[in-house]
Amino acid sequence: MESKNPYGFIKEGKIYRNAFLEYPEREIGEVRESEESTIKYFEDRFAMAENKVYNLSKAVEESDNKGSYLMKLVHMREQLANFDALGDYIVLYDKLDELEEMLREIISKNRVKNLEIKRALIVEAEAFEHSTDWQEATDQLKEIKNKWIRTGAVEKEYEEEIEGRFTEVLDNFFQRRNQFFEDRKKMVGERIQKYYDIIYELRGLLRSDDRQAAKERVKQLQSDWRDIGKIPPKLYGKLFKDFRYLTGKVFKPQNRYGSGGGYRSPQGGGGYRSSSPRPSGGGGYRPSGGTGSSYPPRRRPDNRFEPEYNITEMLERKKELLSQATQLAEREGEDVVEDVKRLRFLWKRTGRLPRDVGGSISSDFTRACDMASEKSFLNRLVRSKNPDYDNIDSQEKINLKINLLSNLIVRDEKELDVYKENVEKFSSNTYNVDREVSIKLKAQQRKVEVKKALMEELINGLRAQK
Repeated sequence: MESKNPYGFIKEGKIYRNAFLEYPEREIGEVRESEESTIKYFEDRFAMAENKVYNLSKAVEESDNKGSYLMKLVHMREQLANFDALGDYIVLYDKLDELEEMLREIISKNRVKNLEIKRALIVEAEAFEHSTDWQEATDQLKEIKNKWIRTGAVEKEYEEEIEGRFTEVLDNFFQRRNQFFEDRKKMVGERIQKYYDIIYELRGLLRSDDRQAAKERVKQLQSDWRDIGKIPPKLYGKLFKDFRYLTGKVFKPQNRYGSGGGYRSPQGGGGYRSSSPRPSGGGGYRPSGGTGSSYPPRRRPDNRFEPEYNITEMLERKKELLSQATQLAEREGEDVVEDVKRLRFLWKRTGRLPRDVGGSISSDFTRACDMASEKSFLNRLVRSKNPDYDNIDSQEKINLKINLLSNLIVRDEKELDVYKENVEKFSSNTYNVDREVSIKLKAQQRKVEVKKALMEELINGLRAQK
């Protein structure tokens, strides 16, 4: 027996929806109590489909960013084709066609406008491309980049051209800026070392038997000191205090033979006594109250800012921090940047494990923190580019993330190639420069690896939903 209604029919205990447009007839359910109640149930369900189309139409009408609803409309068209209900689907598809035509026209107009805006932003950025006013240019380019991100897409035929030029302008400036500060950092480091070298020599002159020669040498060192150049004021103040004290001791040799037994830092407490051939703990002059500089003096072993742990306690503490970092890396849709910073800080304060202890715990911790940071960054970026992000379905969310992450990986791989070239370029230079470039190379390699791991995680998540 076969029962019919205008939009479907029942046959052999199953209910079917009629074919319409390009969609074939399909089974949508089974007869439960009676054929009449079954047909009534699926007719009532059609109201849900009508409401979805109505709500979408209303949302488009009320939205300032109408173009963001196009993908939602496309997905709704696909969902309706597989929706289990009986009703006039053609009316709904006509409404969707009308909406889509309007949205595509709006998007087309917006993309023309977006192209004009982005070309104007490129001109603005080009004004700072070769600037050496680093702070002003950096601030301006960051503001221009924020405007660029907030500006929507352009037509595909222009996208590669303008995105490439904008990226090129920013890369040209920031590479020059980074190189400038790298060079300046190296220069300041060399100056700091020169100041320490003079202090080391002054300490040696205190033990000289030829007082007149020592005084003449001090005069030359005073001249050399004035010619070295600027370093961070706080560090210079400490060094100059010791420098002034030491030169005074040379010119007043009678002060050398007090009961204290040799030179003592003017800053009190933990100074170095010149009567001993080397300070305990190795290596040269050590003014008290050391700075955080990578140059001497180093922090003392009893530094109150670095709590001491035995190896077992240290390993347990690091395992706990690794567990917390792993949990952060597993969170979805949350901004955990501040939590990651806190864990990294605590990790450093815990101390450094011997190489033969803990296995891969340090690299595991770094990878977990990197993954958590990358997820947070990707979530912020996808929301900034898609204002309606929270209202779209989960599959579309993942697709948007995959598209963005693909571009980020391409960018990072280009930067990685630059770092590899730099390693080859500096391979014959000093150890410190070569080591610094190598560290940056490893950090960039880690960024690419983490992004690729995140990409794999997103693709697996997308497959699981299909």
